[in-house]
Amino acid sequence: MVSGTSTMKSTRRPPPLLAVIQAVSGMLGTISPSAASALLARVFTTPRRQKLSSEEKKWLTAAAARPIRLKSGAEIPLYEWRAVPRGFGVLDEAPLPTVLLVHGMSGRAAQLGGFAAPLVAAGFRVVAFDAPGHGAAAGRRSSLPEMLWVTEEVAAKLGPLDGIVAHSNGAAATIAALGRGMRVKRVALLAPPTDLERYLGKVARLLGFGDRVARGAQHRLERRYGVPFSALKGTDLAPGLSQPALIVHDNGDRIVPASEGRALADNWPGAKLHVTAGLGHGRILRDEAVISRVVEHLAPQRKAPAR
Repeated sequence: MVSGTSTMKSTRRPPPLLAVIQAVSGMLGTISPSAASALLARVFTTPRRQKLSSEEKKWLTAAAARPIRLKSGAEIPLYEWRAVPRGFGVLDEAPLPTVLLVHGMSGRAAQLGGFAAPLVAAGFRVVAFDAPGHGAAAGRRSSLPEMLWVTEEVAAKLGPLDGIVAHSNGAAATIAALGRGMRVKRVALLAPPTDLERYLGKVARLLGFGDRVARGAQHRLERRYGVPFSALKGTDLAPGLSQPALIVHDNGDRIVPASEGRALADNWPGAKLHVTAGLGHGRILRDEAVISRVVEHLAPQRKAPAR
C-alpha cells in the first residue's frame, strides 16, 4: 500500500495550465537562457494583489491611516491602532510601547490586523504598513532587499520598537534588518523563510525553468539590488542575534516548509519554536491561539487579553 501511494505521487500530473507554462518555460530556457532568466526574475519580484476580506476591511477601519514618504520618493500608507485615537487637539498622546506588523510578499498590512486589538489591549501602539507594490501602495515590483529597506526606514521613523510581528518574506526582511542593527526588543516571526536562493529555485522548478535559468535570475536580482542572496540567509544571521524570538510555523505549510522555521530556531540563541498543525501559510495569521501566544511573547509581564 505504501509502495502504491508513492507511485501515485510520483506520476501525478500538474494542472493543464501549469503543464503548458512549464512546457513553454522549458523551451524558452533552451532557446534563450538569458531571456528566460529575465522573465523568471520579473515574475519572482512581481507581487499579486488581492482584495481585502470583510474582516480585513473591519480591522483597517479601526485604524488611523496616514501616508508617509520614503527616501526613495515612494509614498506608502501607515496604519496605527491605539487605545486613545488621535485627532483631539493633541499632536501626540502619551508615548506607548510600539509593535510593528510586517506583511509578506503579495501580502498587505490588513492580513495582520487580527493582532492589533489584542496588542492594543496589552498596552501597545500597533503600526503596520503596505510596502510598495502591495495593498494600497503604488508600485508593481518588490523584493526581499526592498522589504528590508522599507522595514528599516519605517522602524527608524517610529523610534526604538518594543516588538515586531512579521510574516513570511516580511519575517526574512526583519531578520536581515536585525542583522544590520535595527533596534527592537522582542520579535515574533510567522512562517519565516531562511534561504532566498532555495526559494527561487523552488519557484523556478514549479514554472518549468531549469537550474541554469534560476542561477541567471539570481545574478540579475543580485546586480539589480546590490545585495547577494547569501547576505540574506536567516540561518547564517541568527547566531548573531540576541532578541528574544518566537518562531511560529505550521507543519502543513506548503509555501515555506516548517523545516526552515526549525532550522532558524536551532540557530537563534534562546529562540522559542511553536509548531502548529492545519493552519498552512496564511491561516496562521488568523488563529486565536497563535495570536495569544504572540501577545504573551511580546508582553511577557502581561496576561494576553481574552478575545
